[in-house]
Amino acid sequence: MDYLNALLFISMIAPTAMMIVVCKDRARLPLVFISFGMIVALACGELNTIVYEASSFSQKYFTSNVTPFIEEVFKAFPILMYAFVLKPSRQQLLEVSLAVGVGFAIMENACVFAASASAISIWIALLRGFGAGMMHGLCTMAVGFGMSFVHSHRTVFLAGTLALLSIASIYHGTYNILVQSGYQVIGFLLPMATFVPLVIGLKKKQIL
Repeated sequence: MDYLNALLFISMIAPTAMMIVVCKDRARLPLVFISFGMIVALACGELNTIVYEASSFSQKYFTSNVTPFIEEVFKAFPILMYAFVLKPSRQQLLEVSLAVGVGFAIMENACVFAASASAISIWIALLRGFGAGMMHGLCTMAVGFGMSFVHSHRTVFLAGTLALLSIASIYHGTYNILVQSGYQVIGFLLPMATFVPLVIGLKKKQIL
């Protein structure tokens, strides 16, 4: 495990754990799943490194085709466990799904910024901060929203889960391709252009 990443993780998980202990149930739940998101991000960072070093893929191909699938599968684990064990409402499932994505983005952005702080401007940091945060949040929200339909139907559970992970991975991969190309700004803006109208629509329908 990268020493700097471990230090960043400890610096963020420790105060979050303190808040989890102090807060009541309604406020505690998002913090718990934000923590899960940070743990998953740290684990995926290590797994991505191992798989990349064992493969013969170029970095661009790997981050566009392999990384998105690995990360979306691992981000889905806490959402699946929550859906099956506690049978939450659709709103609760969406909230914890978003929390997992946000926690993942917090940890990932911290590691990226710390590793290349001198090469990142404040403008790019803002774009990436919101862009990656919304992208990861959108992907986990899509899985959570879909899971609210399929988790109680055994006949469509497997196909539905694979479809949800495929959608999230394709969106994630598209984002990664754009931010590594000459259209980096468009890549950062894509999640914002998707996230805002989606949340507005969900609030109008009183799902959020």
